[in-house]
Amino acid sequence: MTANITDTATAAHAELVYLNPVDAEIEPNTRDTVDPVKLAELTESIREHGVLQAIKAVRYADGTIRVRDGQCRTLAARDAGLTSLPALVTPDTATSDTERGIERITQQIVANDHRNDLTAGQRAAGVAQMLDLGASVSKVSKAIQLPREQVKALATVGASVTVRERLDQGQLTLERAQVIAEFDIAGDEDAVAELLSPQCWNFRATAERLRRDRAERAARADAAAPYAERGYVILTEGPSIVEHITLDDLRTTTGEPVTAGHTTTTPALWGVWVDLDEAYFDRETGEEVDGESVDWSTEDDDDAQPEDGFRHVSTVEAHPVWVPEYVFLDPAALEGSGFELTETSAALHTTQVDAANVDADAADQQAQAVEAARREREHQEAQKQERRRVRELNKAAEAATTVRRDFLRTTLLARKTPPKNAAAWVTATLATDPQLLGEYHAGDHLGELLGLNGFTHGKNIAELADKSSEARAHVLTLALVVAAMEGRMVKDGWRHHPRGAAAYLDMLAANGHELTDVEKAIAGQLDPTAIDID
Repeated sequence: MTANITDTATAAHAELVYLNPVDAEIEPNTRDTVDPVKLAELTESIREHGVLQAIKAVRYADGTIRVRDGQCRTLAARDAGLTSLPALVTPDTATSDTERGIERITQQIVANDHRNDLTAGQRAAGVAQMLDLGASVSKVSKAIQLPREQVKALATVGASVTVRERLDQGQLTLERAQVIAEFDIAGDEDAVAELLSPQCWNFRATAERLRRDRAERAARADAAAPYAERGYVILTEGPSIVEHITLDDLRTTTGEPVTAGHTTTTPALWGVWVDLDEAYFDRETGEEVDGESVDWSTEDDDDAQPEDGFRHVSTVEAHPVWVPEYVFLDPAALEGSGFELTETSAALHTTQVDAANVDADAADQQAQAVEAARREREHQEAQKQERRRVRELNKAAEAATTVRRDFLRTTLLARKTPPKNAAAWVTATLATDPQLLGEYHAGDHLGELLGLNGFTHGKNIAELADKSSEARAHVLTLALVVAAMEGRMVKDGWRHHPRGAAAYLDMLAANGHELTDVEKAIAGQLDPTAIDID
């Protein structure tokens, strides 16, 4: 509709128009809520003094005038019973709804920021809307005068109603809000609940673990999809050797061992769990290699000669692989399936001895066989769980490494002056461990930690030191030693306790890095068997 115009005057860049607030249309507003208390106060002020500052409106091509900046003043003028509202009206110059929406939101954010009246959540929602409308991060950054990284964070937060509410309640920083919004947008309710929980002590490490868990679940689902398409039942957790009937428990009725190939004719009888494992492949041919054929003592030494009949570590590379485990779902369906339990498995799954049909000695022997089978399976299950613990702790160590190196890159080594205790740690480390800087992987992480390009990091560091202040040069020295220590921080360091790791992690903790449980295990502060892997 066209607003009721009662008077008109001309201004330098806009037309001053008096609108009837009852008829005035209001454009969608970035401030999506109005404080009723503040609105009541504004209404009383306008009732007594009138509207002292003109609202801003836009005249569309069809003649319609719509309020862009002045939502609260327009609503208060209505409540106060005014019939005339001053408005500075500019023509709509946008060529599309997308351009018009971006322009509107930009003006509303800037105007409300100047009044300190826009909540953080509302600003985030506005930024998200502009990007959805097609504005680039650079354009939004320039329009509302915020750094690009902050615009990206606001855009992520703006897409999550839950996180915007927590942000406005003062419960979250923008950094944490961005992380939680990432999981909320992905629909990961469990992760959001864990990150918002008061028991979430190490937020960054928890978030990194949850990211990796989410990626692994997605990869597992992709790996399991072909089995589901062929009619197998996809298991939601790994099977137990003790409790379930696996391939090793069965034989064919003609006495042959049961293999994965035998399951293809009756897939509905079988459950499949795909588990992540590591396999080795020839670097040149890509063919899988038996890990037992590798001389692991040649690691980190290109010139080492492998034992006869073995190959050098450098000739293979490890890749994650998904390995299926098959479970026969219904023991009652064995009859007629073409499979039967082996004698050992039959003894294992027998709950009691049939004493009525055997003598005492035979019954005792049968009981001993059952117990022996059970102990063997429990041993196998324990070994399986130990392998799982190793994998899980290795994954935790990799996640901890990502968080730790982010701390090194953005905080510890970004300083202009040396951090607390760093000089003492560098001196003690080089005095007691002089070969550290010359180790095989000593310089591998230097470029990553300092943002250096190319392969001659030593030369780059020397040039940086020459141009740096004395204090910054000390930080660069710290970076050399830190990078060398990071070369020792392998994923299974929780088992081997790399030399110097305890003092290194203590130094980081003293400077604000929150150690994870697996890092505490690496430092010898925590028994790795005490770490919860579920």
